[in-house]
Amino acid sequence: MIKPLLPFFVATALFAAEGPSVLEYTHVLQEALENHEWSRAVGYAKEISTSYGKSPFAAEIPYILGEAYFHLEEWDKANESLSDYLTKAASPKHFEDALNYRFQIAEKFREGAKKPLFGVSWLPRLLSGEEDALSIYEDLITSMPHEQIAAQALLGKAEIQARWEEYKPSLETLDLLIRRFPKHDLAAEAFLQKGHIYAAQLQERNDPALLDLAEMNLKKFRLAFPREGRVEWVEKEFKEMRESFAGYLMETAAFFEKTKKIPASILYYSKIVSQYPETESSGIAKERLDRLQDKNPSKA
Repeated sequence: MIKPLLPFFVATALFAAEGPSVLEYTHVLQEALENHEWSRAVGYAKEISTSYGKSPFAAEIPYILGEAYFHLEEWDKANESLSDYLTKAASPKHFEDALNYRFQIAEKFREGAKKPLFGVSWLPRLLSGEEDALSIYEDLITSMPHEQIAAQALLGKAEIQARWEEYKPSLETLDLLIRRFPKHDLAAEAFLQKGHIYAAQLQERNDPALLDLAEMNLKKFRLAFPREGRVEWVEKEFKEMRESFAGYLMETAAFFEKTKKIPASILYYSKIVSQYPETESSGIAKERLDRLQDKNPSKA
C-alpha cells in the first residue's frame, strides 16, 4: 500500500516499480486534496485521466482538476475543466459545486483578474477575462434561472455590458433581473445600476428622453422598495442629471444670445425656468430672461 503523505517523487518511483493501479492513484489523489496540496492533486488527476480514462474513477477528474486549478488561481484552466465536467458528465455528482466555482471565477474576471498569454501559466497575465465571465454568467442564468446565483450572474453580466458601453443590453439584463427577482435585494441594486447607466448616457448625449427614463426608473424603484435607502442615491443622481441638462440648455441659450438670436435664446431660458425650476441654472436663466424681455418687449 502507498503510505499516507508520501512526497510526489517517492510515490511516482514506487508506482513505477510496482505498477500502480487506479485505486492507488485515487488514494494518493485523495490525500493530496485533503491536505490542500493542489499541484500534487493536478499531477495525480492528470495521470488517472491519461492512463485510466475509461475507469469509473476518471469521471470526476475534470471536477477535481477544476477545483485544484481554482485554488492555484489558474482561473482559465479551472473554468475549462469545470465546463468540461458539466458538459460531459451524464449526471454530475458535483453539479452545484462546479457551478459555484465557475461563478467565483467569473467574479474574479469581472473584478479584473487576467489570463496568461497563450494560456501558459508562467507567462504574464495580461489578457482580460471579461468575455469568459460573460460566458459563465450566461451558463448560470440558463442552468439555474430562478436561483440566487442567477440573480448574481445577471448583475455581474449587466456590469460588464455597461463597462463596454453596451448600454441597451445592460439595461435589458437589469430588467430581466428585476422581473425574475422582484423583491430580491439584488433587484434594488438593479434599479440603482439602471440609474447609473442613464446618467452615463446623458454625459455622452444630451437627450431629454434619458431624463424621462431615469424618472420612470426612480418611480418604479420607490414603488417596489419604499423603505430602501438606495432610493435616495437614485434621487440624488436624478437631480444631478436634471442639473446637468439644465446647464446644457443654459449653454445653448447663451450661445443664441451671443449670436444675437434673441427669440431662440428667450425660448431656451424660458424652458429652463419652467421645466427645471429647482436647478441653479434656473435662477440665472430667469435673470437673463427678464433682462432680454425688458430690452425686447415684442419678443416676450
